[in-house]
Amino acid sequence: MSMRRLVPVLLLLALLPAAVEAQRRPPRRVVDRFVERDYNRFSLEPYAGAFKDAYDISDATTGYIFGLRLGYELGARGRIIGHAGYSETDDVATPGTTADHFLYDNQWIFTTAGGEYDVIPGRTSASLGVQAGAAWRKVSVGGRIGTPDPGSDVSDDAYSSYEVIVPGITLRHRFTPRAGVTLSFEDYIFDVFEGTADHSPALTLGVRFR
Repeated sequence: MSMRRLVPVLLLLALLPAAVEAQRRPPRRVVDRFVERDYNRFSLEPYAGAFKDAYDISDATTGYIFGLRLGYELGARGRIIGHAGYSETDDVATPGTTADHFLYDNQWIFTTAGGEYDVIPGRTSASLGVQAGAAWRKVSVGGRIGTPDPGSDVSDDAYSSYEVIVPGITLRHRFTPRAGVTLSFEDYIFDVFEGTADHSPALTLGVRFR
């Protein structure tokens, strides 16, 4: 074999082990100055914050909300989101005309899914997103003033269902490739398809793990 033909063969044999080793290495992605191995597309994001209930007739208190978001990255800037949450707001009814009356609380369960897109990518990012799904509301007795008539109790042990759409904006900052913090502002919009839209804004702080 001539030297001219031998050189490409030797070069191929020299590069072959490196190519095989590259195939065996775990996948990695460069994230800013981080090099991320065993790249995981899934993320978990527990959160908690404040919730302004649209069905708080008294409009006197702000409720709380907490839950969990599960994300799956579709690419560098987009992801799909699944979400389950719980909210409660105290004293949501007006006192009425009598001194003795019940106090009512709203309890909510949310299950939604949707997507997000990073309009500002990077270690500190801003995302726009929208989710849709179902919400369940229960009105329960949270207390009483004086001795109200039991017949005036309008609480309900059953949950009533509502359709809900949730647009929002989320700010994220990564401390490491696998952990960061999130700040989200979302608007829970009820009864969109019924012709009357009721808005319940929520401001939450979360921790994101991947």
